[in-house]
Amino acid sequence: MSDVPLKVLLARSDGLVFADFLLGEGVYVIGSGAGAQLKVETAAESHARLEVRAGDFFIEDTSGPGGGTFLDGAAVLGRVRAYPGQTIQAGDCWIQLQANQAEGDPPQILAGRYRLLKQLGRGGRGEVWLAVDEQAGDELAIKRLPAELVGDTAALNDLTREVQKSRNLDHPNIIRIHELVQPEGEPAFITLEYVDGQDLASLRLQQPGHLFAWENLRPLMTQLCDALEYAHQHKIVHRDLKPANMLVDRRGNLKLADFGIAATMAESLSRSSMQGSVSGTSVFMSPQQMRGELPRASDDLYALGSTFYELLTSRTPFYSGDITYQVLNEMPKPLATRVRELGLQNQVPDAVCAMIMACLAKDPEYRPPSAVAVEEWISSGATEMPPILAPPTLPSIPSTMGQSPSDLPPPPVAAPAPTSPSTVHQRVSAGWAGIESRDNPWYQGFMAVAALFTLLLVVGLKGKARQEIVSGVVVILILWAILSAIGKYILKPKRFFCSECDGKLENDKPAPCTHCGVALS
Repeated sequence: MSDVPLKVLLARSDGLVFADFLLGEGVYVIGSGAGAQLKVETAAESHARLEVRAGDFFIEDTSGPGGGTFLDGAAVLGRVRAYPGQTIQAGDCWIQLQANQAEGDPPQILAGRYRLLKQLGRGGRGEVWLAVDEQAGDELAIKRLPAELVGDTAALNDLTREVQKSRNLDHPNIIRIHELVQPEGEPAFITLEYVDGQDLASLRLQQPGHLFAWENLRPLMTQLCDALEYAHQHKIVHRDLKPANMLVDRRGNLKLADFGIAATMAESLSRSSMQGSVSGTSVFMSPQQMRGELPRASDDLYALGSTFYELLTSRTPFYSGDITYQVLNEMPKPLATRVRELGLQNQVPDAVCAMIMACLAKDPEYRPPSAVAVEEWISSGATEMPPILAPPTLPSIPSTMGQSPSDLPPPPVAAPAPTSPSTVHQRVSAGWAGIESRDNPWYQGFMAVAALFTLLLVVGLKGKARQEIVSGVVVILILWAILSAIGKYILKPKRFFCSECDGKLENDKPAPCTHCGVALS
């Protein structure tokens, strides 16, 4: 790891930087106490600790109940790793971590043609650099893995997925991905469009009170809704929508970035949950994404609501305490209530407040049905969800048309014809089913008997001469290998069945079911 000191900038709530430091190795207290090296008068005496160790950086919250330390808007629980390019919030102070490259370091050239100029940002899963293509003479951005993740297969898969998901997205409000470059003997990286501007998270910190006025945010919301609608029409769910992933160039054009954990809506549960883990940023996640459910456009609409809630109030809907429990079980406070509690002033139109709160509904059925519907709602100025966007209501109780109820029994009603399930979790389209894998009880029984038989042979060697024991062990090992091969290749540990008709299959290869004819995947 690099031993170059970490540079930190301390800024007040109005965006004014009032101090900067170069921190070498050690532990630094952030707070208002006499022993705090990073002085923040509005924080607790010992609000947090920033540790610099062998080129690695860690932040730990020590403020106690009622306090709170945040890293890029997410509450710090325990000791969390931090990276240059991230921002720590303690009290009303914002602490920007910056890479401080040593002077005299030679410029780095990747793949023999891309010369790195400066680091634009860094997160837990990647770092972004401004570079120049020395063959074409163009400026572009390069996203690569940080040094500690170069050999991480999952991190490389994220880079590959980002290219696969977004290289075919051609929209003026989505950053263009060029290609994945895997030079021999060097770590892989991706080249992408360079945006000369700042992300919305940084721009918010430059606004009075750390929040946007609605009239400044309105054109950006329109562009974001356009980008989301385009991605959703191409069956791509972003899954990590937040201000830090929205760049605004010098002409006011918004660009949606970082499709690294994006997923198609038809992916299987195992793939969409990234092999058993939940990906994203917790304070912007929908309850469904928090539970690891299949990706849906409604997840992005929830994150859109969380994003604009933060930009208009300076805080996400849930920002301290047990975030997971609150996202799953509690309703966020109305925007006006949150602004009053924080002692801020911001006039947000009622239609905007209503739309954002609808996006934050726990049940996706009560969120706007699409990103374009969000834009239409705002344009309509309605304080309630327009009827065309509203979720279906329960049928009303039938009336007797002014007549007295009849004593006759009701006429028979034919039962509706059974319909096949139509949710993505059950089937992507009609006539499409999955292959179920089940343990083979014959294999398990056979291996249990084989293990018992082998154990008895081992016990039978007790008291034998050394040479006989050696010979006996060799024979037992050969016998065990033969029994294991019989179990694995003849009986087989798993058996496969069609999820539609429960018919037994020969293997787990995608093909039409031999029993019911449905296409298996």
